[in-house]
Amino acid sequence: MKMKIKKFYEARLYIGCYDNKNGLFSEDELTVAVKEAQEAHKNMIPVRITKTKYVSGTYYHEEGWEISAINYPRIETTPLEINNFMGSLAGNLLIRFNQNRICIINPTDVIMVEP
Repeated sequence: MKMKIKKFYEARLYIGCYDNKNGLFSEDELTVAVKEAQEAHKNMIPVRITKTKYVSGTYYHEEGWEISAINYPRIETTPLEINNFMGSLAGNLLIRFNQNRICIINPTDVIMVEP
């Protein structure tokens, strides 16, 4: 049995399902956008896409997704490269899905990205 161990690092991006110009968009549409961003990026950064729900009192709730990238031992990457990819992905998704904001969370920061 072989083992490869790296220091743990994770960055997560949060996006709602509502496109401010075109209405709701699907997980399939999001997945296509993520794949295109991965292909355009210098190094492949694998991600996990998980459904989530945002709730803020009785006046707001929205379905959405968490997109997570880890320091996957099989891929040679660094936390800086993961952060750069997640920032680039957030910028792409802001435009593609007409978002007001997207948050990226890493072990030390919460970064709110707006157009």
